[in-house]
Amino acid sequence: MVACPSLPHPPISGGRKRALRLIEAIDRAGARPHVLALAGTTEQIEQIRDLGWEAEVHPHQITPLQPLRRLRQDLVGEPEPHHPQLAARIAELSRGACIVQMEEAWLEQYTGVAADGPLRVASPHNADAEMLGSFADAASGKEALRLRVRARRMKRTEQRAVRAADVTITVSDHDDAYFRRLGARDTILVPNGVDDELFALAPESGEPGRVLFFGAYHWAPNRDGLVRFLREGWSAVPAAHPGARLRVVGSGDLSAIHAAAEGLPGVEVAGLVDDIVAEIAAAQIVVVPVWTGGGTRIKVLEAMAAARPIVGTAVGVERIGFRDGDHGLLRETPAELAAGVVELLKDPARGVEQGRAAREQVADFGWSALARPLEARYRQAVERGTR
Repeated sequence: MVACPSLPHPPISGGRKRALRLIEAIDRAGARPHVLALAGTTEQIEQIRDLGWEAEVHPHQITPLQPLRRLRQDLVGEPEPHHPQLAARIAELSRGACIVQMEEAWLEQYTGVAADGPLRVASPHNADAEMLGSFADAASGKEALRLRVRARRMKRTEQRAVRAADVTITVSDHDDAYFRRLGARDTILVPNGVDDELFALAPESGEPGRVLFFGAYHWAPNRDGLVRFLREGWSAVPAAHPGARLRVVGSGDLSAIHAAAEGLPGVEVAGLVDDIVAEIAAAQIVVVPVWTGGGTRIKVLEAMAAARPIVGTAVGVERIGFRDGDHGLLRETPAELAAGVVELLKDPARGVEQGRAAREQVADFGWSALARPLEARYRQAVERGTR
């Protein structure tokens, strides 16, 4: 049984893709996944069932008890309001499961709900309390205070979750050390990965002048970073390189993006698309204007696997081994990012060379290979549960 913030199919965001690939490893290990989610459509449920898995959705309900639940949240120190129906369902299903896994921060608070017996797995996609602390440092006033309170709640939840879990799945060496300090009993490092089809794209296949940004816009670092780049950087690109185009794709609320892009030359806000691989294939350059957040970004790995040079910030490309000048260009301000984009648009041969080097850097980041140690642990749990 795996609990997720939203049903992970189709994998239209980095978080969904990571959850889906980990659930596939459970499937390969011989267990039939049963996916619980806070959000998802009837169509998504059918897509999950088409994979041979079970799926159900338990959204938060607004009831007169909500103030009491909020009080409980404050007293216990959980980052999200308690969901008693979901907790009861986790407890019920766990009694007959081989594996019980909680994906991402919203579900970590239920790790200890599972019955004894199955392999209990915490799967944080980030060191969220640490990341929220960085958000608080960048904010001020009431917003900074709100974020610090949430960070404290999150740290308590992370600590409870990893101590209750038999194993914690970590994304990077940094996160692995962080969760061990919080008391994780055992960790398995599964870095973010990429799908094999991206390695097959020709480095020279991008359309001249086409720049791509892709991500999920419910995630503030993506949304706010792109808005800042649009307002403070992009207009210099078509001014210096006529014909340059910025294509913005991904899921989530695009209202802030549309507002920032209004009147700017060469910006196309496409939103959710059917084929992200085709979008990456069509790009000459991928831009990553991200100044907050943490962890490794799947979009950066995917761009590198596709042999696309990246122009990004240090935060945007961190913990991947990205080297300035070898795999693209590392720039910090919106104006510097724009200048870096122009630099590579005017020297496409250099961009192709950097893209090839970027692909070589992430050659070992295929999902199936990265998940093998975890898959072996899943298989042990399945074998123990079927004796």
